[in-house]
Amino acid sequence: MSVYSFGPFVLDPAERRLVHSGRRVAVPGKAWQILVLLVEADGRLVPHETFRARLWPNVVVEDRTLTVHMSTLRKALGDDAEFIETVARVGYRLAVPVRRLSESDVARPGAGNPPPSAARPLAVRPFSTRDLADDDTYLGVGMADAVSTALGAATGLPVWSVGAVEDIAGASDAIAACRSLGVGHLLEGAVRRSAERLQVSARLIDVASGDTQWTARFDQPKVNGVALQDAIATWVATSIPYASAAEAGLHSYRPQAARAYFLQLEARAHLKPFTRLPLIKALTLFEQALALDPEYAMAHAGLASTYLRMASTAMLRPLQVDEAMPIARRAAQRAIALDERLAEGWAALGRVKMEYDWDWDGAEADLAHAVALNPSSVEALASLGQFLSAMGRHDEAIDAMQRARQLDPRSVETLQHLAIVYWMAGLSEHALESVDESLRVLPGSPRAHYGRMMILDQLGRREEAMAERLTTLRGLSVAQGLAEQVEALARAQGWRAAMEVWISLLERTNRWEGAAQQWMAVGEVERSLDALEHCVRARTTYLCFTAQNPYFRCLRDNPRFQRILRALNLAVPSG
Repeated sequence: MSVYSFGPFVLDPAERRLVHSGRRVAVPGKAWQILVLLVEADGRLVPHETFRARLWPNVVVEDRTLTVHMSTLRKALGDDAEFIETVARVGYRLAVPVRRLSESDVARPGAGNPPPSAARPLAVRPFSTRDLADDDTYLGVGMADAVSTALGAATGLPVWSVGAVEDIAGASDAIAACRSLGVGHLLEGAVRRSAERLQVSARLIDVASGDTQWTARFDQPKVNGVALQDAIATWVATSIPYASAAEAGLHSYRPQAARAYFLQLEARAHLKPFTRLPLIKALTLFEQALALDPEYAMAHAGLASTYLRMASTAMLRPLQVDEAMPIARRAAQRAIALDERLAEGWAALGRVKMEYDWDWDGAEADLAHAVALNPSSVEALASLGQFLSAMGRHDEAIDAMQRARQLDPRSVETLQHLAIVYWMAGLSEHALESVDESLRVLPGSPRAHYGRMMILDQLGRREEAMAERLTTLRGLSVAQGLAEQVEALARAQGWRAAMEVWISLLERTNRWEGAAQQWMAVGEVERSLDALEHCVRARTTYLCFTAQNPYFRCLRDNPRFQRILRALNLAVPSG
């Protein structure tokens, strides 16, 4: 299969890769097919009928369906979307020359393969806050995170999540850890704050040599926190040879009230731990920031991310889903309306469509666009990976999740989601390895032991699964003393009796997805389907995986299960 170039793009259909000036561009499924058809037509008109025949064979679709996917493709191409010419009521054509590349062209760095150094990421450590009062220590994580987000969105530079270095090796071994993992540069800094000014002393370390290559001191009035963030990001981008801020352009919004910027920084620090109380605090802080500046896109996007977590089954839903998700949607839409280049807004909107609307085409378009806007967003990559897994596109899903893992190698949440993706792909041993790695990062995590139990039960490894179940119960505050009861039941009355007590707890605590899977483990198909139908009514978080879940593969010919999939707008998998 040929490789093509058009404008600043290189398209490799065989590898399913589109590159813009050395930087990979994410394009969702149907939009990808449209692009390949346009490029292969080499400037000739592609009629509507051709698109419909190739993209939706044997299915009648409205003209609007093609229009929606064409809009998705234009979003992915960004400023170069004008390359696609619309011929009203007839079709589309590519309005720039297309060239087939030779093997030597494809191998040349400038022809879509980024230079070797471009693959070396930047790691950012939380800035030191030794000289700050306790109430200001959030600035260490907050400023570093803001700088890394700006760099990830504006340059071709992979940027590790803030704190990943410490998670891997601890502060004393940061450079050695970065060197072993192929990091190119490490950014460190220290924040100081006086009554009127905010200062950051920063240094960029060349990891290969361990030498400090550049140092700088940034000083702004306290009211110009965003200016300080932008100054640091621009300095980093222009100091590292293989980053190009000038080409992509750093851009940010100056909030109407300086306090709003610091409130949203503090809110994001509270979003880092995946626990309930910091989540409530983050919600309050984002709302305070928006009260000061209702036009603040970053705060709207953060609010959307917060409400998504508030509706999560994994968080036991501090807020009912039918209340939280519409607010998350409005906040994400408002963020995008104010700043259409804000990846977090698109990622949040895509997750609403995936977890609540079951709008799979819309979810893919928004999540892929978020990754295209910021390829270093772990949240966007992980969400896209989960979507692809739910759609049965397992190789693409694993690729997206591995990219998220590379950017934050020790994120417990990313490792656990990677385990789900492996499991859905039928790679159970890889899934267990990923769960085990998450337990090395966070020993005793009930969520990890719960996930390990689910995989082991599905594999028929009952004794190992029971051990994980007891460990999970001992870590749950709602299950005090239940581990001992389940263990005694298993000894006295057998595995089945112990399982029924355990599943009863899952149902009482609204873990209906888990109950559905565990009823399958004990062979109770109808009770499993009862639980799944309850999940549909309650719109539980992980319903997107229903069609691919290994527990339910034997139900694919079951009419009741097929009705559940239709309610979720999911196709019944073949085979």
